[in-house]
Amino acid sequence: IILIEKINNNIVSCIKEDEADQYNRILAECFVKEESLSKYLVKSGYAFVYRKYSKKFIDDEEYAKVKKLGLWQTKFEFPWVFRENVRKGNF
Repeated sequence: IILIEKINNNIVSCIKEDEADQYNRILAECFVKEESLSKYLVKSGYAFVYRKYSKKFIDDEEYAKVKKLGLWQTKFEFPWVFRENVRKGNF
């Protein structure tokens, strides 16, 4: 819902990164009114920085964590930890 409200009826533009990910997927960062939607989601506490692949938005994540915004209000398991546990049968 916060992303729907953020975008509203504005045009979203995306900038493709130079390289694909390990699965050959296209990587891009999307913007509305020149504001990064990725940064917005991380700083709001609804997305996390996967530090194994990126150092972008670490300050924004720390901000959300300190302010207990979004998912930082709850107890959770990072998505990559959850997926690893599922692969190993630990759930």
